Amino acid sequence: MGFEQVTVRTKDELVTALNKKTDEIIVEGDFSQTIAEIKKGQLSDTDTLGFAVGSGGIGILVEYGVGKLLDVFDPTTKEDKKIHKQIERLYTIKSLTKDSFLLHLKQLDY
Repeated sequence: MGFEQVTVRTKDELVTALNKKTDEIIVEGDFSQTIAEIKKGQLSDTDTLGFAVGSGGIGILVEYGVGKLLDVFDPTTKEDKKIHKQIERLYTIKSLTKDSFLLHLKQLDY
């Protein structure tokens, strides 16, 4: 089983790569600004674990509840929300240039 890396420039190409759980995705063009926004809000695994342990697990439940509540009032399309969640949960984001980002599948780091 080899290591797979693809470059995507459109939303449709990104969705296809995310659904295949491609090892690494280089995002350029249309969706790169959205990736930049996701990167700003993404916590590292260490930060997430610290939050979970520090709050005794309650913080995760509160985060989930607040997230669901905010989703109700979010005008973003369902497909964009799904893309955002897939990227946030499955990939680490690294900035390559101002307009391109590398999405690296988190499970490859374990």
